[in-house]
Order: sequence, then C-alpha cells, then structure tokens
Amino acid sequence: MSEKTEAIQTKLTQSVIDALTNTPGEWTQPWQGVSGMPHNPQTGTIYSGGNMMTLAIMSPDPADPRWSTYKGWVKLGAQVKKGETGTSILFWGASYICGTCNKWAAKPCPRHAGASSRRMMARAYNVFHASQVDDAPEYEQPIISPNIDVQVYREWFQTLGADWREVPSDRAFYSPSGDYISTPEDVQFDSPAGWFGTVAHEFTHWTKPANRADRKKDNDGRAGYAFEELVAELGAVFLANRLGVETDPRPDHCKYIASWLKALNNDNKFVWDAAGQASKAVNFILKEAAALPEVLVAG
Repeated sequence: MSEKTEAIQTKLTQSVIDALTNTPGEWTQPWQGVSGMPHNPQTGTIYSGGNMMTLAIMSPDPADPRWSTYKGWVKLGAQVKKGETGTSILFWGASYICGTCNKWAAKPCPRHAGASSRRMMARAYNVFHASQVDDAPEYEQPIISPNIDVQVYREWFQTLGADWREVPSDRAFYSPSGDYISTPEDVQFDSPAGWFGTVAHEFTHWTKPANRADRKKDNDGRAGYAFEELVAELGAVFLANRLGVETDPRPDHCKYIASWLKALNNDNKFVWDAAGQASKAVNFILKEAAALPEVLVAG
C-alpha cells in the first residue's frame, strides 16, 4: 500500500473515530443526508464504499452530493475556482510489472513479451465538490421523506425471498444458523423510518453467506463481531440513501461503539473495508429485489 493510499484511509478512519467519540448518539448523521449518494455528475457514477464515506464526511455542502475531477467539471462547462484543494479518493485499476526490467506500467511491457504480471492497485486522485466550481449545472434535490409507506417497503423486502419473521418482541437479529431474520412488528417502532433502518440493518446481515454477498470469512481475524455490525449499520444507511428514505439511527447501536472504537484505533483499513462490504451487500439486495413502485412515500 502506498503512503498516499494509507493516508486517505487513515483520514477517513479518524473522521469516524471523531464522530463516534464526540456525538455517539448521532454518529450516522454524516451519511444520512437528504441529498442522495455522492456521485459524479459528468458520468452519473455513484461513489461507493470508502470513497462514498470520505466524500460524505468531507463535503462542504451536504445538500449537494456532486463531486468530479477537474477535467470532469470542465466537460460540464464548469471551472474549479482558483485556490481550491481537491479531496483525495482511491480508484482500483490494473497495473503491470515487468519481471525483466522491474518497471510498473499501465500496459504490459512492449519490450519483453510475456514478462509482465497484472496486479490490481489503488491509485489516488482528486475530486472537487460542486461548491468549489463556478458555473456548475443547477442541482435538483431528490424528494425524500421519513413518512414512508411501510407496507410498500415490506412487500419489497419480501421479494428477496428471505425467511423474515415479524413478531412481537424487543429484539431484532439475523440468525446465521437458522438463516432467518427476526424483527419486532412495525407498530412497535417510534416511526416508519426507524422500522426501515432496523429492517435494512438485519437484511444486510442476511447477505453475509457465501451464496449472497459472501462475508462468511472471519475478516482476517479482526474484531469480527464489530466488523460485521459496522457493515450492517453502514448497509442500512447506504440502502436508505439509495432508495430515498430518511432513516433514524438504530436505538441500540451505542452498545457497539466501544468495540468499534477499539477496532478502528487498531486498524486504519477497518472502516474502509467495512464500507466496501456494505456497498457490496446493498448492491446484492438491489440486484435481487423486485423493482419498487414509482410512488415510494406516503403523502
């Protein structure tokens, strides 16, 4: 890992540690804005994983989620303001090292056929927020509401085919041994948004087996429980944002904070990798679930 790559991951980790330490009851707020996912307005690409979290945290204006490179903004007729500093994110791409001349390149070595080995490497590059440019296209805010229609989303989650049991109880959990989800009834929650956040959290857990998003391994001996809970918490937030739902933080997440902080302080890649796994889980859910109806929120 390069020094710049490590620095980007360390910066993100410290931002999460600060949020957990200073406002533990509201730690998910940096990722629960009502402006949609950080994305590139020129290509339409939604940033994912650690990049998404980095841009959400570092955003100078949470109401606008648009980020692009210097050249990307130019293609949209905008210009980065003089003196603005970009935010570094990571892009994984293929690189080749020649076993004969020992040099890295974007393509196999033309001088020594068959001597190059292909490897995936992280490269850092800078992007600029819409507020850092002049003449950016006007941004149209998406319609997001906490007043969701529970039945619409219940039926949508059910299309995934999971063994999901809604029962009168005070616990929400996913049982790996039984491969089923259990959540309290929706009327037990303070709000529909709170219900959605909890259900999305448990469905993220449900994606763990190898035949789904495949997180069955012990994550290289890390604090496995803390890692999986962070994946599920982020998965719930990512899914809510992708679907235009404003959610409430889980009421029981505070009990995880101590283990998260310990893991974060010992592993600078912990949150970056958790975000990547959460993105993978959400992509699986969105791919496997049926399409949502056009009208998603209650009036």
